[in-house]
Amino acid sequence: MTSTILFEQEAGIATLQFNRPDRRNALGRDELSGIQKALAALKPETRVLVITSASGSIFCAGADLQQIRAGELDGDQFQQVTNELADLPIPTLCVVNGNVFGGGCELAMSCDFRLAADHIIMRVPASAIGLCYPIEGIERMVSRLGVNLAKRILVAAEEFSAKQMLEFGIVNRLIHSDQLMNESELTAKMLAQRAPLAVTAMLKIIRQAERGSVVANEARELALMCSESDDLKEGLLAQKERRAPVFKGA
Repeated sequence: MTSTILFEQEAGIATLQFNRPDRRNALGRDELSGIQKALAALKPETRVLVITSASGSIFCAGADLQQIRAGELDGDQFQQVTNELADLPIPTLCVVNGNVFGGGCELAMSCDFRLAADHIIMRVPASAIGLCYPIEGIERMVSRLGVNLAKRILVAAEEFSAKQMLEFGIVNRLIHSDQLMNESELTAKMLAQRAPLAVTAMLKIIRQAERGSVVANEARELALMCSESDDLKEGLLAQKERRAPVFKGA
């Protein structure tokens, strides 16, 4: 990793933090490389990835515009990172603890779950400065938020309040900033306790459905794998014995 990307894994939960407050947590080549190294370093036993910022009032200002102007960074590099994030086989939880701009929104939308502080704002100013949002980022935003809202975010470059972000489904929950990290830890632990085989299978099918191309035979094989797993036996037994299940991903 780098000093501007912090990463740790503990008790099945990995945490990745943006740590570049002097540049509003903008992501340049080093930061994008650090994120990719973190994703590649995820342990087999890690069951959820949390993404947030380490400090400051800005969650992420998106791509580093200085590097874009200098020709040192382009949208393809940023898109590659968000695609890798969106395709992870484990749940991803984005904790938006500060204002979010530009590609920071793309990062958040690439995650499966999004919690946000109740005071933040969001804006994607790409059209205001002459940039075209990454193609797959546009596709992801349209599929998850709808055409009309995608136009407001990308073409009109509107600013959205935290309340609007919740209303339009951009985030799943709003939480007071004093309680946000505690609630995010509880949510991460909850996700980490779910049966990993079932989680991975359903995430894969959901993502195929989102793209409009569920592979029926593969989906049936995934469902069968879960039905024949030791995890299912453990889950049913734990329910009968009224205790928390201990899943092993097998």
